[in-house]
Amino acid sequence: MRSSSTARQGRKPSARGESRRDEFLQAAATLFAERGYASTSIADVAAAVGVTQQALLYYFGNKTGLLHAVIDHRDGASLAFAEELAALGGVAAIEQLPRYAHQNVADPSLARLFAVLVAENLHPHDVAHEHFVTRYRNLREVIEQMITAGQQSGEFTPTVDAHLKAFEILAFIEGANTQWLLDPASIDLVAATESFTKDLIRSLTAHH
Repeated sequence: MRSSSTARQGRKPSARGESRRDEFLQAAATLFAERGYASTSIADVAAAVGVTQQALLYYFGNKTGLLHAVIDHRDGASLAFAEELAALGGVAAIEQLPRYAHQNVADPSLARLFAVLVAENLHPHDVAHEHFVTRYRNLREVIEQMITAGQQSGEFTPTVDAHLKAFEILAFIEGANTQWLLDPASIDLVAATESFTKDLIRSLTAHH
């Protein structure tokens, strides 16, 4: 996914330093979401938490290391949720999709952070490009597993292309998040996701 020599140059913090490290990651995530990675400096993050740049670099090595640490820290919950649904499989998994919308509405910061970072890393040479390519591949695979499990259990029609349907589901989630982030007053993300989920289950369970 990425070179450990680039992303992991900082020293591993002691147990006592974990809370401090988390504080740095939260500050960096907030600034990246507001300004973007390119427009945020190590000095900006250090100033936000009231430490020297050297103190920040002690944990992360360099700005690239900080970025990857932020992504890993903030991405954990999303991937854990996807894996939870994959373990359920079938209708039971698909029915849980609105939970993701509820989580985003309750805390928009993660959706905003990733919307900004993905846009900044579309080019193959961008610092976190490979991370996001891998992330979306993994998410599509997890969704495909949910559909395949439903087909194997007989809940879902076998005529559905699980690989293509996984792409469509993730496209809806990401596109809906983007529109909602841009215009939250006009878009009910939870209602839209609930409606999409109902239609999705109908299409997946339509046996001919």
